[in-house]
Amino acid sequence: MRYIEGENRSQINLFPKCLDEMIDENNIVRIIDALVETFNIEAMNFTHSITKSTGRKPYNPKDILKIYVYGYFNGIRSSRKLEKECLRNIEVMWLTNNLSPDFKTIADFRKDNKQALIEVFKQFNMLCYELNLIGKEVIVIDGSKFRASNSRRKNLTKRKVKKIIEHYQEIAEEYVKMLEDSDEKTEEMDIDKTNILNSLEKVKDKIIEYQEKALEIEKNGEISLTDTDSKHMSVSNNGTDIAHNVQIVVDRKEHIVVAVDVVSSPADQGQLFRMAEKAISEMNIDLDSKKENIITVLADKGYYKYEDFEKCKKARIKAIVPKQKAPTVDGNREYSKDNFRFDKEKDQYYCPQNHILKCVSKPTTKTKKYRNAKACKECEHIKKCTRSKTGKVITRSEHQELYDEVNKTMKDNKELYRERQMIVEHPFGTVKRAFGYTYFLTRGNACVKAESFMHFFIYNLKRVINIIGIPRLIGYLRDKIAIIIVKIKIMAVSFKILRNRHKILIKIA
Repeated sequence: MRYIEGENRSQINLFPKCLDEMIDENNIVRIIDALVETFNIEAMNFTHSITKSTGRKPYNPKDILKIYVYGYFNGIRSSRKLEKECLRNIEVMWLTNNLSPDFKTIADFRKDNKQALIEVFKQFNMLCYELNLIGKEVIVIDGSKFRASNSRRKNLTKRKVKKIIEHYQEIAEEYVKMLEDSDEKTEEMDIDKTNILNSLEKVKDKIIEYQEKALEIEKNGEISLTDTDSKHMSVSNNGTDIAHNVQIVVDRKEHIVVAVDVVSSPADQGQLFRMAEKAISEMNIDLDSKKENIITVLADKGYYKYEDFEKCKKARIKAIVPKQKAPTVDGNREYSKDNFRFDKEKDQYYCPQNHILKCVSKPTTKTKKYRNAKACKECEHIKKCTRSKTGKVITRSEHQELYDEVNKTMKDNKELYRERQMIVEHPFGTVKRAFGYTYFLTRGNACVKAESFMHFFIYNLKRVINIIGIPRLIGYLRDKIAIIIVKIKIMAVSFKILRNRHKILIKIA
């Protein structure tokens, strides 16, 4: 038989290969190594970034961070799996100079450096600004649900707790009945009676415990026992799950994620201005600019809320958000409220048949009503328009003027809005489908937030690599490292000069 054969496992090479020769020049680990070396870990407040002169030596935070970045880049998030990679993966061996920290050290690093990991995302985005990959003109906001580390069984609602209490009450009644039956029998039942009493006490404790939980649910809504910040939310394909709502802001220019947050609210309403403000802060946009609008924000109809629009208007943020479709009698959009034209000067509406609907409310009323009962009765299209026998009634709230402005902005920018989906859905699709990060490993809002920042930091890193290429990015990072080394040397020389001057002054004194 003739096959291509490998080398003998027992063969000793005269000139063994070093690790560096086994890693290609354009290997991704070279980017990870150079990127982490540019970070100022002391300024980012990593634990053990400043070491003590005594005691056991800790691992360098840069080395553990490199392991995490490599792991997330390749879909490995578990600390135990990362420990194995340190022992068998030649790329990780090269990256960490053959260090092999145990899984507990790796897990504790993520737990103890939540805020520092968020800073990693922000530091990389600063590099994206330097590379001119962020436009700072149009941003898109959206949210998506990621499954929490909390089972459905460990999520309690008012109805579920009620059933649990009823279940334990039935068990308690059975134990009481068993005790009554044992009283009628001989003394040989004393041992069983003691066991029954102990079991009854445990059941009573459970009833008290869940009654307390029922009171908590009355005040705060549902409870998740494992991850207390997670909630029962609607997810894709009309399903539900115990999840966190991850909000992101994506810049239009190169689809770079510029801001991330995690909220416990299942709804996106109320997040528009908060996330826009967060993005403006992260991108360091000039608030004193004389532009009419400092930035344009796109979002879907789930973000349509008056309070957000009011804040956006004051902050000179142009919001392009579609409104939800108004309900109709038989699904005929021709006679929906949107097709009733309002005349602000005359304070009246015109229906699709050009009938006038006048205001019938008092001038002091905030929500006004408009109708024309006579015209509606004589109209042949009344059944398509309304089910009311007295005719169509249009209500107009005190907020409608601002809503009209937003609706007009949306109408005038339909072409721009069509880009929304391809800009913001792409990062979520990549993180969930390509990376496989559909769920969180950590628990609690702070830990989950740090994990989310790592997800989108890796997305941004891969995005930048795809845009500018590995060689150019490695070259850019190496130049940054060279500049940092020069600065350190200059600081060292300056410090030495100051120290010598201090010694001379002491001698003179």
